Amino acid sequence: MGKRFLAVIVFPLLICTSVALAAPSQVRISVFNFGTVNLEASGLAATVTNHLINMLGEDASLTMLDRKELEAFLSMNDLQQNDQIDNVVNIGTRLGLNVVVVGSVEKKGSVIMVLCKAVQIEQKKTILSARAAAVGEAGLAGEMRKLSLQIRNAIMEQTLKEKSAEGGAFGGPVEVTKRSGNRSVHLLWEAPPGAAAAGYEVFRATSEAGPFERLAQVAKTEHMDETVEKDTLYYYKIRAYNDRGIQSEFSRVVEAKTAVTPNPPVILKTEGHVRSISLLWSPGPGSGDRLRLKGYRLYRAKSEQGPYREVANLQTINLGDATAALDRLLKVSHLDKALADGEEYYYRVTAFNEKDLESEFSKSVKGSTLPTVGAVAAAGDLIREIRLSWKPVDSSFIRGYYVYRSAADKENFVRIKRVDAPSALDRRIEYADREGLADLTRYRYRITAFEETETETSPSSEVSAVTRGKPPVPEEFKALGGLVKRVDLSWKASTAEEVEGYKLYGAKEKEGQLLLLKTFPGRQTYRYTDDSRGYDKLEDGTAYRYRLTTYNRVEVESEAAPAVTVRTKPRPEKVSGLQGESAKAKAVPLRWTPNPEKDIALYHLFRSGEGGDFERIAKPKETAYLDQGLKDNALYRYRLQAEDKDGLIGDFSETISVRTKARPAIPEGATGGIAEGKAVLTWKEAAGPDVAHYTVYEKRLFGMEKIATVREGRFGETAPPKGKVKVYLITVTDRDGLESDPAPEITITGP
Repeated sequence: MGKRFLAVIVFPLLICTSVALAAPSQVRISVFNFGTVNLEASGLAATVTNHLINMLGEDASLTMLDRKELEAFLSMNDLQQNDQIDNVVNIGTRLGLNVVVVGSVEKKGSVIMVLCKAVQIEQKKTILSARAAAVGEAGLAGEMRKLSLQIRNAIMEQTLKEKSAEGGAFGGPVEVTKRSGNRSVHLLWEAPPGAAAAGYEVFRATSEAGPFERLAQVAKTEHMDETVEKDTLYYYKIRAYNDRGIQSEFSRVVEAKTAVTPNPPVILKTEGHVRSISLLWSPGPGSGDRLRLKGYRLYRAKSEQGPYREVANLQTINLGDATAALDRLLKVSHLDKALADGEEYYYRVTAFNEKDLESEFSKSVKGSTLPTVGAVAAAGDLIREIRLSWKPVDSSFIRGYYVYRSAADKENFVRIKRVDAPSALDRRIEYADREGLADLTRYRYRITAFEETETETSPSSEVSAVTRGKPPVPEEFKALGGLVKRVDLSWKASTAEEVEGYKLYGAKEKEGQLLLLKTFPGRQTYRYTDDSRGYDKLEDGTAYRYRLTTYNRVEVESEAAPAVTVRTKPRPEKVSGLQGESAKAKAVPLRWTPNPEKDIALYHLFRSGEGGDFERIAKPKETAYLDQGLKDNALYRYRLQAEDKDGLIGDFSETISVRTKARPAIPEGATGGIAEGKAVLTWKEAAGPDVAHYTVYEKRLFGMEKIATVREGRFGETAPPKGKVKVYLITVTDRDGLESDPAPEITITGP
């Protein structure tokens, strides 16, 4: 169902049933139909609307727009009633209205809730926004009566503001009350609504028609007239004036007469509580009043001089004791509630009899409510912890304290802890909040104190603190590379107490993903040697990347120190430039290019014969080597490895093949005979410059015996005796001393 609203135009006027005010100029007002928020409120909107129209119409200062006239105007101009201020102002302006009242009605169960607004048309603003609630329709009329008074008061207040702005007269004091005593009349009133009064003038007459004479000029909103005669009726009225001397209208006239009243009670003590003060008093001694004591009135003020306002009316029916004993035996207690925290109040008590005649005030007594929790402090910069402390409230009634917390980005405070009150009040209370806190987050706190009844003080002043963030980043993180199968890491030991240790992450540069390598408990650790991955040593000449963090007691890690990347020491490069000289007798001269590394300690030389395996034959420290004792005309293969001072050995060089020098060829054409008594041997000389000499052997029983070395292809000696036989063998030897196999045997027989 769409909302429809009823607007009432009301002139600013503060009216109470016990106050008569001078009538202001007429105010034209209208009430728009109130809308309904839900189906349960159907029919109630019309009831609320009619109540307000009738009740506001009772005020002679208000001119209510006729309903039929309003509806005809809306129909002719195709306008609708709603609570939109632009629409309300438009309709009100065209109808010449001063105030329009709009609102809505909602029903929840048996509770009827009314929302009402009064809109001042000329100024286009809301001068009243009020709510009312009634249980059932039976209580609705009474709530609407209160609401209509709020509307009239708002109109009156607005009118007075306008008058004050124009510099003219303003409304007079309101809520004028009197209390008659044996020898005095006490007057009490409230300041004019919406006006700043500088003082008041009190006028008195002996008849309601006057003449009134000024009795007193006072600054406060009360006056005690002690110049009265016994059994004489007096009439009083009051007016205010502002700091420019402009006088207000007069208040309504009140009448008063002295009378025999009870004696004032005696306040025995006051005790401060949470937002309340308990009072204990006893009846005053007997007086000339023969009427029965009916009860007491409690008055309160913010200063000892007043003004005092009535805050409680305690009658014997509520005190639970016999009326006859009330003025002699009863001690009366009362708890004055809903007070401000940590404030001083002054109290007076009066007694009144069955004719409602009231005694003089008792002597004033001061009482103080308990203060809010003070000196609250919050210490942050801790690891997921905020430490709170506060000064205990100095009262034996306090049973404990509630701690409320809110994160900085949240609006509402949530109760998180109850802390029992300490037995000693001379020390601060401490509490460490560690419940679900985050890192580097601001938390706000308020503390309340509570009594046995769980009544709490208002929250303390807000304090806040920030939890500590991540621990500090490690400093001076370094890695030393170029080491054999290891990396030496170092960093500056942290001095931050929060640091519990360090976490080292590492990876091969080519792999990229950093994994946890090691956790180091204790912040004094400052170095580590990384030399393995499980059972495997680090690889030679390989890049390794590292990151280091600190961690605290809740395992929160810092940001990582800048990553470092280093390489382990590489193996020596493969030997290059390996060369061997062929055709050398029984040896192979080898040489190679020195490795570029500055720390080469030696080389590993390997040799293999034809079809055989390589075997290491030498560890030369220089870059040349003569391999000797080799076979003639044999093919040998060679390769090398370099080894540095740390024992790292490089890859094999390229393999080379070298053949040793062959022995000379067997002399050819060897022959022998006897000539002129000599045995003569001849052979064909070998071509080439490499021949050093020829060797002649005689074959004997136990082997060959060298008998001559010649440089030409001829040899002779005495022929063997007749019948004797000599067998000769001839070899050739080159300049390297290599000797050929012998030529075929030459046999010579003596003649």
